[in-house]
Amino acid sequence: MIGPPRYPNEKWSLMRHLTAGVFAWALIASCLVFESAHSQTKPANKIDTGTVSGRITVKGKGMPGVVVGLRPGESDQQVRPSLRGTSDEDGKYRISNVPPGSYQVAPIAPTFVFIDASNSGSGGKALLIADGEAVEGFDFALARGGVITGKVTDAEGRPVIEEYVHLAMEDQSPPPGSESVKTDDRGIYRAFGVPPGQYRVSAGLGDDSFSGGGRVPRPYRRTFYPSITDPAQAAMVEVAEATEATNIDITVVRMATGVSASGRVVESKNGEPVANVRLSITKITVQGNSTSHSTGSIPNTNMKGEFRAESLSPGKYTVSISRFRESLRADPVTFDVLDQDVTGLLIKTSMGASLAGTVVIQGSPQDSALQKIAPLFIAAHSRDESPQGGSGRHSAVNPDGSFHLSGLEAGTIHLSLGKGGINRGRGIAISQIERDGLVQPDGIQIQNGEQVTGLRVITTIGTGTIRGKVNIENGPLQPGWRLFVNLVKLGEQPTGISPEVDARGHFIAAGLTSGSYEIWATVYTPGSPQSARSGKQLVTVADGVVSEVTITVDLNQNPRPTP
Repeated sequence: MIGPPRYPNEKWSLMRHLTAGVFAWALIASCLVFESAHSQTKPANKIDTGTVSGRITVKGKGMPGVVVGLRPGESDQQVRPSLRGTSDEDGKYRISNVPPGSYQVAPIAPTFVFIDASNSGSGGKALLIADGEAVEGFDFALARGGVITGKVTDAEGRPVIEEYVHLAMEDQSPPPGSESVKTDDRGIYRAFGVPPGQYRVSAGLGDDSFSGGGRVPRPYRRTFYPSITDPAQAAMVEVAEATEATNIDITVVRMATGVSASGRVVESKNGEPVANVRLSITKITVQGNSTSHSTGSIPNTNMKGEFRAESLSPGKYTVSISRFRESLRADPVTFDVLDQDVTGLLIKTSMGASLAGTVVIQGSPQDSALQKIAPLFIAAHSRDESPQGGSGRHSAVNPDGSFHLSGLEAGTIHLSLGKGGINRGRGIAISQIERDGLVQPDGIQIQNGEQVTGLRVITTIGTGTIRGKVNIENGPLQPGWRLFVNLVKLGEQPTGISPEVDARGHFIAAGLTSGSYEIWATVYTPGSPQSARSGKQLVTVADGVVSEVTITVDLNQNPRPTP
């Protein structure tokens, strides 16, 4: 499971609230739940189910008749009947027979918003529940959301139909292509369940989006209310609880035709064209201290190896092969677009190196051990300093432990292992790598086009667990503040193990190999350069043992810059 970065700069998204109602209805309709990491390794009749209970309130008063549903917190969980409960006359709800694991808990109240939104996921609150645990007081304080509505027209006054309208809080801007609400056949949009605050409202894609020749072009630039393209001059729309901001109309600006960029993909040794290669093109936009990327596709190269990207706005771009052939690799090409077409771009492919071998699990029968942790993936990373910043490939490990990685560049290659989706209660770590019987402690050296076989990747299965809780002093967390936990095993390269933290501050890191771990809990205030407040603990993990830990973060301590 890949967690958030150790020091993320994550912003609380309005769209989590706008989509809460739709998500919750879809949740009940699809009847999805899941089995926990621990339940995967137990017989079905030994699963200890738990309960979740709490109260739904509006202005302190219980809200009856609200359905509260649970959806899986992990993507690879198995399907079960839906788990849900309904609040009574006092707003109290109870959900029984909850298997242990990770969930998102959400009330179905589309026109309402969460007041206690800190560390909540999309459309709900995160919850980790242990075997047989009775979670009480998992409450939701709701407030009626506001409404923003208006009309989107073009320069001729005609309604713009099925155009996305984006809402962003004052210190945010939505990513290109993000969806909010759509206009209807009259060009009218209506966003409801909007949390109180100030918003920039916009329609269209924006200058940092493009068709790339492989998308269906959308004709309008991102245009902000009241019909301007400069976000700094956008008028802020004030939304209060249960209010409606009307006539927030936008006249969108049509995008310029743009210029094109063209070139060829050839073999570096002989200059022969490489046909039917799929390419991607990325625009790089720098604003202050932040850099954003917008990526589009380009039609495959023709028989002459030629490619062409169209409708490009001014800026810096890179073009690269998005799907490598089995043995080919190529460095991306960077270019600038000004006011005329760019021609003569040349992408040179070469025969990539490859690594093949077997993953061996120490101290366990190979077949049964691999099945317990499947699906398993192996990745190769180059950490050599280069203008391209190194490269990486990954591949599934076969049931017999064999693997094959291709398209690698020359240099020092480091291998890592990971699993698809949830940890399933067992982790795996590389203890050593052997090449021709020799241990490779500093990585594997490969040359251009070299085909390395017979590698032995010797691994250890971890069965240790850390179960923890983060206490917030001088709190609570404010809406938009985020809490993250990160684990680093001492004596090893930081791995960025970041277990999910639920709305109560609970976290579980399972499948850990034995040793000492430094655990950081950090609170971030999005949009502030001095945003990080943290606490840490040192924990010793043993195989098959659950280690309990409590970490305290004092919100009154002096913040430090966000790395």
